[in-house]
Amino acid sequence: MPPTGPLAESDQEMPERRATSLDKALDLCEALSSVPRGVTLSDLARQLRLPPATTHRLLGVLRRRGFVRQDEDTGRYALTLRWLDLSFRALGRSEIRLHAYPVLREYVLRTHVRAFVAVPPDGEVTYVWSAGADEVSMYTAYGKAMPSHCSLYFTAEQETARRLVCVKLDRAADVRRSPEVARRLGSEARVTRAHALNCSCAPVYDYNGREVARVGVFAHREDERLLHEQHVAAAWGLAGAISLRLGHLGSRVGRSGE
Repeated sequence: MPPTGPLAESDQEMPERRATSLDKALDLCEALSSVPRGVTLSDLARQLRLPPATTHRLLGVLRRRGFVRQDEDTGRYALTLRWLDLSFRALGRSEIRLHAYPVLREYVLRTHVRAFVAVPPDGEVTYVWSAGADEVSMYTAYGKAMPSHCSLYFTAEQETARRLVCVKLDRAADVRRSPEVARRLGSEARVTRAHALNCSCAPVYDYNGREVARVGVFAHREDERLLHEQHVAAAWGLAGAISLRLGHLGSRVGRSGE
């Protein structure tokens, strides 16, 4: 026998009420997405044809959840980057590759130097290199925290035949100090170009200032000249450009002169 009385009425009305509120909240967010500089409560209520009290209540909920912010000076409401955070969770490392690809593509086509983007927590490294006048090739290796030439490039037998010079940048000042920061592995004796590898990488930050990846450049060179004169600064610049695409506006990336 179906329930009767106040309980039955409440059960029947609550799903409809929740759906209605959810629709209004989503309409509100869609409206805010088209006004990056923000909008006043009255204008938003007028646009959505909602009572100001209802609009204010929905904005209050979205503010508490961190999806909407209100400018203290103008009183205007705007979306926050928390929506971007949800996108990152849904898209994961694919989002990082999506923003890194155009930056790395332009660089490798212009310089013919190989580049990579590594997502250490996910054990993924994507290599990008020039394959023609306007073409690039990519290869993604899974199960590696960093590029193979930065982790297990050497075995005991190979140390006398290979050399790796690696500059892992953490601060802008490291760009100018790259000869001091450089880590040198392998033989100090002269080796062939095919067995001498120079590599530099820099941190990629998201809009929350979290390091989410490493981007770098590498090349087979018998000396370190190009590494310190060009590639180190290039790695830092690439990381800064990708970080900006991810919404990072801080000062830690992109300034090589600090």
